[in-house]
Amino acid sequence: MSPVQYKTDIAIVGGGIAGLWLLNLLRDRGFDTVLLEKRALGNGQTVASQGMIHGGIKYALGGLLTDASETIAAMPARWQACLDGCGELDLRGVKTLSTDYYLFSDARLTSKITAFFGSKAIDGRVKPVSKEHAPEALRHQDFKGLIYQLQDLVLDPVSLLEQLARRHADSIRIGDIKLDSHDSSVRAITLADGSLVKAKLYIFAAGSGNGPMIDQLQLPVTMQQRPLHQVVVHGGDLPALFAHAVSLRSADKPRLTITTHGTANGNHAWYLGGQLAETGVDRSDASQIRHAKTELSAIFPWLSFDRCQFSTHRIDRAEPGQKDQGRPDTPYARRFDNSLVCWPTKLTLAPMLGDMVLKEIDFEGSGSAQTNFGSNYRIGEAPWEADHEA
Repeated sequence: MSPVQYKTDIAIVGGGIAGLWLLNLLRDRGFDTVLLEKRALGNGQTVASQGMIHGGIKYALGGLLTDASETIAAMPARWQACLDGCGELDLRGVKTLSTDYYLFSDARLTSKITAFFGSKAIDGRVKPVSKEHAPEALRHQDFKGLIYQLQDLVLDPVSLLEQLARRHADSIRIGDIKLDSHDSSVRAITLADGSLVKAKLYIFAAGSGNGPMIDQLQLPVTMQQRPLHQVVVHGGDLPALFAHAVSLRSADKPRLTITTHGTANGNHAWYLGGQLAETGVDRSDASQIRHAKTELSAIFPWLSFDRCQFSTHRIDRAEPGQKDQGRPDTPYARRFDNSLVCWPTKLTLAPMLGDMVLKEIDFEGSGSAQTNFGSNYRIGEAPWEADHEA
């Protein structure tokens, strides 16, 4: 008996923010598109992200605008349009955790930085905040630093994944896949039940999962991975906080980046990134937790973390290869024969990735006929919902 064959315009491999954004974008434009994911949607980088949609100010802490800060500057407005239902995708219903994001110093910043934050070069993207209008965690009398409000917002990554998946649930298939290829072309993708997906274009949007497919097709693409070691702090008394902590010691990067997430038991969890996560890659879980406690005590000496529980979460950020493993400034999308390799670089840049992918498609969509798999998707577990230790 011959295997079932699904013929479609575009097959996307990878169910993180890149794959799901492209699925929605392409189907809305009349392309019969399916998405294939091995495990759970967002299971890698997306569900473990802090959900920040930022405008790049954290890349300009040296007192100068950079390529990275300017590439990303328009992203909060594009996302907000989608959240309002008038952007390229309809994201009404996605949970916004905070429309206010802050940057604060644990001491006086250099005159160069304070002058930069007050300059016309970033007018409208940063504004000073008085202590009485600051987040609860920074209103204590012992806090002596400066506070700025950024144009950034924070989304719940699980809610975002659910919204993007729900709109086109019947086009998503979860399970193992195998590429059937010849030279640098894809002939078909075999699904776990033996059925075949044949497409005009195959989009690889699987993060680190792009690596084996690139190798199989022998494509001239280099992938790099930049790991992080995040920390989760659980505690019912933690105040909600969405902020970058910066200091002279941390130079041009946030010393600590904090987002707050509600958990199933109704408590708050702080999710910690920034330099803590970057420098903690070589630390054991126990050592990283000890370091996080030291950092929190130094930055928030008026808060008690004695009753909190701590856990860690490791992430491998997969990206196009860069000189000296540097951070890419833009997404990546490159066409090879009937495949297209892409990485969004970060959650915030998903709309820009969509622009780039649309430019690489050289055929018309088939219209209203859409492949239907039924609905069997599931969302990956967020780090703040995972089991944690004391």
